[in-house]
Amino acid sequence: MELKDIYWDRSVKEAVWKKGQINPDYSPHVLRWDKYGRIMMWTKYGRTDSMFGWTIEANDPIVDGSMAILDNLHPVNSFSSTRRKKDLESPSTGG
Repeated sequence: MELKDIYWDRSVKEAVWKKGQINPDYSPHVLRWDKYGRIMMWTKYGRTDSMFGWTIEANDPIVDGSMAILDNLHPVNSFSSTRRKKDLESPSTGG
């Protein structure tokens, strides 16, 4: 099961959202940055068609049947998530 298949209730989303980096020039309730420096907008949760979309990822893989522990979760911009997965799936060129 992938994390995108899990339905997160609002309290989990809010707790994970608070782990995003705050920029003092913007409201932390509206905008935050993921650990890769990409902007996320609270209202764009789950949106892959927006450059401000975000989702929830695990720091360490969640094995089938295990619980998604809040300490293991972080917010990530949808583009960062997609790009990172593509990088992991791409074979090394050894160049």
